Amino acid sequence: MSEQLNQKIKIVEDYFKGFNGFIELKDFRSYLLFTLTSQVPNNIMAQFGFGGNREIINLPYDPDSKIYYQKINLISSSVLVLYTKGEPISDKLVMEKDESIFKKYLNSNEMSLAFRGKEKFLLPKVSDCGALNNSNLVMKIDDFFHSFESFISFSQPNVLFVIDAKSDDQPDLLFTFNMMPQLPGKSDEHVLKIDAFLDAEHKTRDITYIKREEDFKISYIKDIKEVSHGELYKSAFSLVIHIKSFNKPY
Repeated sequence: MSEQLNQKIKIVEDYFKGFNGFIELKDFRSYLLFTLTSQVPNNIMAQFGFGGNREIINLPYDPDSKIYYQKINLISSSVLVLYTKGEPISDKLVMEKDESIFKKYLNSNEMSLAFRGKEKFLLPKVSDCGALNNSNLVMKIDDFFHSFESFISFSQPNVLFVIDAKSDDQPDLLFTFNMMPQLPGKSDEHVLKIDAFLDAEHKTRDITYIKREEDFKISYIKDIKEVSHGELYKSAFSLVIHIKSFNKPY
């Protein structure tokens, strides 16, 4: 392995220092878009768009920590918890998809793309005590990509995670989770692999979606405007999630 590649891997590893299985999203809109994209995760397959009940969309809220969260159960004993802090959006247990509160976070085009039938939102108040005893979850790089186009075209992610650099002279970290976590080599260590790219040009700053067409042309989109059926047939969209922190919510 070249010294240049080793240096890039070191940069990626530095981004994950202190990672403990918690990913804080920037706001409720990011959390809602993530949940709608994954369609109610119960396991890692459903989390990234494979399966899941499309009729009931769960938005669990922990009133003790004041967070909305989604938990991804891994094959190992560890979990990933993605969350955003905030007050509850409603005291209702069940909400219809067309209630006005959701129009505050989603535009009409996003709503038309997200909902296909008679979906309802379930807002249970529940604290996830299992995450309190989360084992040591370690991120390791599986594939490192040397261009953004290669990364998006080859990985074709449903969800693309981004850690924005603290200064413009540093690269942003873009990554996706591998579907199958590596079996732990040690009893107290659980490894989850990622595919990564370091974006020195900050291409995804303030971007919500990546559009990739059948000829592999890539577009950067802040908001989805009206999309034709033909465009949906010939194109695919990746949701870009900008991570706020790896801090625990409590």
